[in-house]
Amino acid sequence: MPDSPFRLPLVDLCADDAEIGRYAALLDNLAIGLLVFNADGGLQLRNPQASSLLGDTETRWEDDNGALLSTDQRLEVRVLRTRKAIWQQTLGIKQDASAAAIRCKASAFPVLAEDGSLRCVLLTLSDLTEHPKQTNEAAQRAAHNPLTGVYPQADILHLLADEGRRATRYGTPFSLALIGVDQLPELCRARGAQAGERALADIGQLCGESLRDADMVGRFRADKFLLILPNVRVNDATIGLERLRELVETRHARADAEPLTISGGVSEFTGEDSAALIERVRSLLAAARDAGGNRLCVNLDFF
Repeated sequence: MPDSPFRLPLVDLCADDAEIGRYAALLDNLAIGLLVFNADGGLQLRNPQASSLLGDTETRWEDDNGALLSTDQRLEVRVLRTRKAIWQQTLGIKQDASAAAIRCKASAFPVLAEDGSLRCVLLTLSDLTEHPKQTNEAAQRAAHNPLTGVYPQADILHLLADEGRRATRYGTPFSLALIGVDQLPELCRARGAQAGERALADIGQLCGESLRDADMVGRFRADKFLLILPNVRVNDATIGLERLRELVETRHARADAEPLTISGGVSEFTGEDSAALIERVRSLLAAARDAGGNRLCVNLDFF
């Protein structure tokens, strides 16, 4: 795992308060808590999901075996001392001494100021007690969207969190891609929202036809697809996704089809939280579109 200071998605190490606030909101949308500690260890900010996990009373922190953590053992204190990131630690949170602990997966990252000094520490918390129930519910109900044939956003995010826990526990790889339809806004303006939904349904169907049975595809926001590719390194994932891109281009080059292409961002899991991984592929998708669209942009750090 990298031990360099954590870079907030799409910002520099010297992130300002507004950028950290936007990151806090993004994590909250993904049901991930965020605590921000200043350089002297004081709590500077926490998003609503963190407030829900911690409550209003003094928090008792436990390790994975249920032993109470001392102040020096707490993740943010260790990062303040070493300026090194701590990845995917299982912790217990007790809002009351007599209550059962809430099991969380936690990571802590330093953020530096422009002069190289430590500016703050970010601590993320993902509630492990909720995910098994949510994942089982997703599997037991008709999880696929009847229009596109893929998972709705809530379910694909739960599946992504579950895949991240599995990869962390067993050391197995997986890749993530974010796919967008290049001409969708123009199509909707010219022919209406229903034409756009038909295009999305077709792209969803093509994803199912071209990818493996083990791969998971879900809607993300109004106009994108999130693809989880288990047990695949990013270079092999790119080969399969390139086939998908060519299939879409060929299918929609016919005279009786809408002229559509797709672009995508592709990366590999390295132990980060789901939000950071999603933000990475989102920035890669933006780069692919800035370069003209109808292409994949891949994180070259893995090659």
